[in-house]
Amino acid sequence: MSKVSVIIPTYNYGEFICDAIDSILKQTFKDYEIIIIDDGSIDNTKNIIKKYNDKISYYYQSNQGPASARNLGIKKSTGDYICFLDADDIFIQNKLETQVKLLDNNSNKNIGLLYSDFLVVNQSLSLVIKHYKCQKFISHNEAFKYLMKLNYINTSTVMIVKDYLLEVGLFNEKYKYLEDYDLWVKLGKNHEYLHLDQPLVKTRSHYKNYSTRVNNSVKIKCFKEIKNSSTRT
Repeated sequence: MSKVSVIIPTYNYGEFICDAIDSILKQTFKDYEIIIIDDGSIDNTKNIIKKYNDKISYYYQSNQGPASARNLGIKKSTGDYICFLDADDIFIQNKLETQVKLLDNNSNKNIGLLYSDFLVVNQSLSLVIKHYKCQKFISHNEAFKYLMKLNYINTSTVMIVKDYLLEVGLFNEKYKYLEDYDLWVKLGKNHEYLHLDQPLVKTRSHYKNYSTRVNNSVKIKCFKEIKNSSTRT
């Protein structure tokens, strides 16, 4: 049993994944488990991460997409809190410690999801391209309404209470895009978001970024469907 389960879904990101794993191993908070879900990689990911065998749990599945990979990670997890780390991103060293302290605070028991600012960096992680500062909201209601217009929550920045995650039914695997957005919406109906006004993640900008392969018409369709589904309930 661990306090925090960090789930890394990956697909052909062998050249980046060691940076992601190392950023977890360097965390100031140590009560965690690392779960890697290899979503059908055909590169050398499995061989590259063999050196971490005693520090990670590794699962391979046929390629089914990020929603399926994250859901498998959740099902394999033992932690009270869940984090997701994209295989090409890294955690800043105090990420887990900062978020665990907040969720452990009894005054924050209705907080279902923590998220933070983040840094967009170059491929070698050596240069900050942009400091993405999330908009501040005066209430959860305001934050939720704004989410209906824009998905402003970066998946690698979040920490979620596992019980609340199970309560809303995990990621919807029918969505090719915006499965994370759908989950944030579902969580926000019964639980609050809490924004940390500091960067806790470095998001790598590179030639393999998933965003470069997005079918915008499908993404727009997913957004409308998620939004319409939310307003009907």
